[in-house]
Amino acid sequence: MEFAGKVALVTGGSRGIGLEISRRLAQGGADLIIGYKKDLENAEKAKAEFEALGRRVQLVQADLRKPAGVDALFEEVAAGLDQIDILVLNAAFGTMGEVLRMGRASWRASYDTNVLSPMLTAKGALPWLKRKGGVITATSTLGAHTAYPTYVAIGSSKAAMETLVKYMAFEWAKYGIRANSVAAGPVETRAIDWFRDGDAVRIFTAKKGLAGRMGLPSDIADVAVWLCSQQSHWIWGQSIVAEGGILCGVDYDDWMEENVDRNEFTAEGGA
Repeated sequence: MEFAGKVALVTGGSRGIGLEISRRLAQGGADLIIGYKKDLENAEKAKAEFEALGRRVQLVQADLRKPAGVDALFEEVAAGLDQIDILVLNAAFGTMGEVLRMGRASWRASYDTNVLSPMLTAKGALPWLKRKGGVITATSTLGAHTAYPTYVAIGSSKAAMETLVKYMAFEWAKYGIRANSVAAGPVETRAIDWFRDGDAVRIFTAKKGLAGRMGLPSDIADVAVWLCSQQSHWIWGQSIVAEGGILCGVDYDDWMEENVDRNEFTAEGGA
Protein backbone atom coordinates (compact mmCIF):
# COMPACT_ATOMS: atom_id res chain seq x y z
CA MET A 1 0.00 0.00 0.00
CA GLU A 2 1.18 3.49 -0.87
CA PHE A 3 1.38 4.82 2.70
CA ALA A 4 2.29 1.68 4.65
CA GLY A 5 4.67 2.46 7.50
CA LYS A 6 3.93 6.18 7.37
CA VAL A 7 2.17 8.37 9.91
CA ALA A 8 0.00 11.27 8.77
CA LEU A 9 -1.00 14.21 10.95
CA VAL A 10 -4.26 15.70 9.68
CA THR A 11 -5.44 18.88 11.38
CA GLY A 12 -9.21 19.21 11.35
CA GLY A 13 -9.19 15.55 10.40
CA SER A 14 -12.42 14.35 12.02
CA ARG A 15 -15.06 15.73 9.63
CA GLY A 16 -15.69 17.17 6.18
CA ILE A 17 -12.75 17.28 3.79
CA GLY A 18 -10.31 16.46 6.59
CA LEU A 19 -12.17 13.26 7.44
CA GLU A 20 -12.15 12.13 3.82
CA ILE A 21 -8.42 12.81 3.58
CA SER A 22 -7.85 10.85 6.78
CA ARG A 23 -9.98 8.00 5.44
CA ARG A 24 -8.06 7.72 2.17
CA LEU A 25 -4.71 7.86 3.92
CA ALA A 26 -5.83 5.11 6.30
CA GLN A 27 -7.09 3.02 3.38
CA GLY A 28 -3.67 3.50 1.80
CA GLY A 29 -1.93 2.08 4.87
CA ALA A 30 -1.06 5.19 6.90
CA ASP A 31 -1.39 5.44 10.65
CA LEU A 32 -3.17 8.62 11.72
CA ILE A 33 -2.77 11.48 14.15
CA ILE A 34 -6.10 13.30 13.95
CA GLY A 35 -6.21 16.83 15.29
CA TYR A 36 -9.60 18.18 16.27
CA LYS A 37 -10.82 21.25 18.14
CA LYS A 38 -13.85 20.10 20.14
CA ASP A 39 -15.93 17.50 18.27
CA LEU A 40 -14.81 14.45 20.26
CA GLU A 41 -17.76 12.34 19.09
CA ASN A 42 -16.80 12.51 15.41
CA ALA A 43 -13.13 12.11 16.25
CA GLU A 44 -13.83 8.89 18.15
CA LYS A 45 -15.97 7.57 15.30
CA ALA A 46 -13.10 8.19 12.89
CA LYS A 47 -10.67 6.50 15.27
CA ALA A 48 -12.85 3.40 15.50
CA GLU A 49 -13.27 3.26 11.73
CA PHE A 50 -9.56 3.46 11.00
CA GLU A 51 -8.55 1.09 13.78
CA ALA A 52 -10.90 -1.44 12.21
CA LEU A 53 -8.62 -1.23 9.16
CA GLY A 54 -5.68 -2.18 11.38
CA ARG A 55 -4.29 1.35 11.69
CA ARG A 56 -2.88 3.03 14.75
CA VAL A 57 -4.81 6.21 15.49
CA GLN A 58 -3.98 8.98 17.93
CA LEU A 59 -6.54 11.70 18.65
CA VAL A 60 -5.26 15.09 19.76
CA GLN A 61 -7.56 17.89 20.90
CA ALA A 62 -6.06 21.33 20.36
CA ASP A 63 -7.15 24.85 19.44
CA LEU A 64 -4.60 25.66 16.76
CA ARG A 65 -5.58 29.33 16.64
CA LYS A 66 -3.45 29.71 19.76
CA PRO A 67 0.31 29.06 19.85
CA ALA A 68 -0.20 27.20 23.13
CA GLY A 69 -2.58 24.86 21.30
CA VAL A 70 0.07 24.10 18.69
CA ASP A 71 2.62 23.40 21.44
CA ALA A 72 0.15 21.07 23.16
CA LEU A 73 -0.45 19.22 19.89
CA PHE A 74 3.20 18.31 19.48
CA GLU A 75 3.66 17.43 23.13
CA GLU A 76 0.93 14.84 22.57
CA VAL A 77 2.56 13.63 19.35
CA ALA A 78 5.92 13.19 21.09
CA ALA A 79 4.26 11.17 23.85
CA GLY A 80 2.23 9.12 21.35
CA LEU A 81 3.11 7.86 17.88
CA ASP A 82 6.21 10.11 17.77
CA GLN A 83 6.33 10.06 13.98
CA ILE A 84 5.10 12.37 11.21
CA ASP A 85 5.78 11.61 7.55
CA ILE A 86 2.78 13.44 6.09
CA LEU A 87 1.34 16.71 7.34
CA VAL A 88 -2.09 17.79 6.11
CA LEU A 89 -2.89 21.38 7.07
CA ASN A 90 -6.66 21.30 6.89
CA ALA A 91 -7.95 23.10 10.00
CA ALA A 92 -9.59 26.37 8.93
CA PHE A 93 -11.86 29.13 10.14
CA GLY A 94 -13.17 32.42 8.84
CA THR A 95 -15.69 35.17 9.21
CA MET A 96 -17.95 36.44 6.44
CA GLY A 97 -18.38 40.08 5.47
CA GLU A 98 -17.39 42.78 3.01
CA VAL A 99 -14.11 44.66 3.34
CA LEU A 100 -15.64 47.77 4.89
CA ARG A 101 -17.73 45.80 7.40
CA MET A 102 -14.96 43.57 8.75
CA GLY A 103 -13.51 44.56 12.12
CA ARG A 104 -10.07 43.84 13.49
CA ALA A 105 -11.26 40.77 15.41
CA SER A 106 -12.74 39.24 12.25
CA TRP A 107 -9.52 39.68 10.32
CA ARG A 108 -7.47 38.25 13.16
CA ALA A 109 -9.71 35.20 13.51
CA SER A 110 -9.24 34.31 9.84
CA TYR A 111 -5.52 35.08 9.61
CA ASP A 112 -4.60 33.48 12.94
CA THR A 113 -6.27 30.21 11.89
CA ASN A 114 -5.49 30.14 8.18
CA VAL A 115 -1.97 31.63 8.10
CA LEU A 116 -0.32 31.78 11.53
CA SER A 117 -1.58 28.38 12.66
CA PRO A 118 -0.38 26.47 9.53
CA MET A 119 3.02 28.16 9.83
CA LEU A 120 3.39 27.21 13.50
CA THR A 121 2.06 23.70 12.87
CA ALA A 122 4.46 23.10 9.99
CA LYS A 123 7.38 24.38 12.07
CA GLY A 124 6.34 22.11 14.92
CA ALA A 125 6.18 19.08 12.63
CA LEU A 126 9.48 19.85 10.92
CA PRO A 127 11.74 17.78 13.21
CA TRP A 128 9.74 14.65 12.33
CA LEU A 129 9.31 15.50 8.64
CA LYS A 130 13.08 15.97 8.27
CA ARG A 131 13.85 12.45 9.40
CA LYS A 132 13.09 10.81 6.06
CA GLY A 133 11.88 13.69 3.92
CA GLY A 134 8.17 14.23 4.31
CA VAL A 135 5.21 15.80 2.57
CA ILE A 136 3.07 18.81 3.43
CA THR A 137 -0.33 19.28 1.81
CA ALA A 138 -2.60 22.19 2.70
CA THR A 139 -6.26 22.66 1.82
CA SER A 140 -7.18 26.04 0.40
CA THR A 141 -10.11 27.56 -1.47
CA LEU A 142 -11.02 28.84 -4.89
CA GLY A 143 -11.73 32.08 -3.04
CA ALA A 144 -7.95 32.58 -2.92
CA HIS A 145 -7.97 32.83 -6.74
CA THR A 146 -11.24 34.61 -7.46
CA ALA A 147 -13.68 36.73 -5.47
CA TYR A 148 -16.84 35.54 -3.75
CA PRO A 149 -19.33 37.88 -2.04
CA THR A 150 -18.47 38.49 1.65
CA TYR A 151 -15.54 36.04 1.45
CA VAL A 152 -12.65 38.48 1.63
CA ALA A 153 -11.22 37.49 5.03
CA ILE A 154 -11.21 33.80 4.22
CA GLY A 155 -10.13 34.14 0.59
CA SER A 156 -7.29 36.56 1.27
CA SER A 157 -6.02 34.57 4.26
CA LYS A 158 -6.01 31.37 2.21
CA ALA A 159 -4.14 33.18 -0.58
CA ALA A 160 -1.53 34.12 2.02
CA MET A 161 -1.43 30.50 3.16
CA GLU A 162 -0.80 29.29 -0.39
CA THR A 163 2.16 31.67 -0.61
CA LEU A 164 3.38 30.39 2.75
CA VAL A 165 3.26 26.82 1.42
CA LYS A 166 5.27 27.88 -1.62
CA TYR A 167 7.95 29.31 0.67
CA MET A 168 7.96 26.13 2.73
CA ALA A 169 8.60 24.18 -0.46
CA PHE A 170 11.36 26.60 -1.45
CA GLU A 171 13.12 26.65 1.92
CA TRP A 172 12.60 23.05 3.01
CA ALA A 173 13.42 21.24 -0.23
CA LYS A 174 16.91 20.83 1.20
CA TYR A 175 15.36 18.47 3.76
CA GLY A 176 13.58 16.47 1.07
CA ILE A 177 10.20 17.93 2.05
CA ARG A 178 7.62 18.64 -0.65
CA ALA A 179 4.87 21.16 0.07
CA ASN A 180 1.78 21.93 -2.02
CA SER A 181 -1.83 22.97 -1.59
CA VAL A 182 -5.20 22.16 -3.15
CA ALA A 183 -7.64 25.01 -3.73
CA ALA A 184 -11.18 23.68 -3.55
CA GLY A 185 -14.21 25.12 -5.30
CA PRO A 186 -17.56 25.01 -3.48
CA VAL A 187 -17.90 21.71 -1.60
CA GLU A 188 -20.91 20.29 0.22
CA THR A 189 -19.82 20.88 3.80
CA ARG A 190 -21.30 22.96 6.59
CA ALA A 191 -19.16 25.90 5.39
CA ILE A 192 -21.52 26.42 2.45
CA ASP A 193 -24.16 27.65 4.85
CA TRP A 194 -21.84 30.45 5.97
CA PHE A 195 -22.80 32.19 2.73
CA ARG A 196 -25.83 34.47 2.63
CA ASP A 197 -27.64 31.90 0.47
CA GLY A 198 -26.13 28.42 0.49
CA ASP A 199 -28.63 27.13 -2.06
CA ALA A 200 -27.58 29.84 -4.51
CA VAL A 201 -24.00 28.56 -4.21
CA ARG A 202 -25.19 25.02 -4.90
CA ILE A 203 -27.20 26.06 -7.96
CA PHE A 204 -24.35 28.18 -9.33
CA THR A 205 -21.82 25.38 -8.89
CA ALA A 206 -24.00 22.77 -10.58
CA LYS A 207 -24.85 25.07 -13.50
CA LYS A 208 -21.52 26.80 -14.03
CA GLY A 209 -19.20 23.86 -13.35
CA LEU A 210 -18.48 21.48 -16.21
CA ALA A 211 -18.94 18.55 -13.83
CA GLY A 212 -22.58 19.58 -13.48
CA ARG A 213 -22.83 19.05 -9.73
CA MET A 214 -21.76 20.33 -6.35
CA GLY A 215 -18.34 19.26 -5.12
CA LEU A 216 -18.02 16.60 -2.42
CA PRO A 217 -15.34 16.26 0.28
CA SER A 218 -14.17 13.10 -1.48
CA ASP A 219 -13.43 15.08 -4.66
CA ILE A 220 -10.94 17.26 -2.81
CA ALA A 221 -9.56 14.36 -0.78
CA ASP A 222 -8.64 12.58 -4.01
CA VAL A 223 -6.42 15.50 -5.02
CA ALA A 224 -4.98 16.12 -1.55
CA VAL A 225 -4.00 12.48 -1.07
CA TRP A 226 -2.47 12.38 -4.54
CA LEU A 227 -0.31 15.33 -3.47
CA CYS A 228 0.74 13.28 -0.44
CA SER A 229 1.76 10.35 -2.63
CA GLN A 230 4.86 9.55 -4.66
CA GLN A 231 2.74 9.85 -7.81
CA SER A 232 3.03 13.63 -7.43
CA HIS A 233 6.77 13.58 -6.74
CA TRP A 234 7.45 16.21 -9.44
CA ILE A 235 5.02 18.77 -7.95
CA TRP A 236 6.63 21.29 -5.59
CA GLY A 237 5.25 24.54 -4.19
CA GLN A 238 2.09 24.55 -6.27
CA SER A 239 -1.59 25.19 -5.64
CA ILE A 240 -3.72 22.69 -7.54
CA VAL A 241 -7.15 24.14 -8.31
CA ALA A 242 -9.94 21.53 -8.00
CA GLU A 243 -13.29 23.15 -8.80
CA GLY A 244 -15.24 20.94 -11.18
CA GLY A 245 -14.66 23.24 -14.15
CA ILE A 246 -16.15 26.47 -12.77
CA LEU A 247 -13.26 28.55 -14.11
CA CYS A 248 -12.91 26.79 -17.45
CA GLY A 249 -15.18 29.09 -19.43
CA VAL A 250 -18.48 30.91 -19.72
CA ASP A 251 -21.52 29.93 -21.77
CA TYR A 252 -23.04 33.23 -22.86
CA ASP A 253 -26.46 31.62 -23.22
CA ASP A 254 -26.58 31.12 -19.45
CA TRP A 255 -26.81 34.86 -19.00
CA MET A 256 -29.48 35.66 -21.59
CA GLU A 257 -33.09 36.27 -20.61
CA GLU A 258 -36.21 36.56 -22.68
CA ASN A 259 -37.41 40.01 -23.76
CA VAL A 260 -33.95 41.57 -23.42
CA ASP A 261 -33.27 44.51 -25.70
CA ARG A 262 -29.97 43.25 -27.10
CA ASN A 263 -29.25 46.54 -28.84
CA GLU A 264 -28.73 48.05 -25.42
CA PHE A 265 -25.65 45.91 -24.95
CA THR A 266 -23.97 46.40 -28.34
CA ALA A 267 -20.81 48.40 -28.75
CA GLU A 268 -22.89 51.08 -30.44
CA GLY A 269 -25.23 51.13 -27.46
CA GLY A 270 -22.35 51.91 -25.15
CA ALA A 271 -23.05 49.26 -22.51
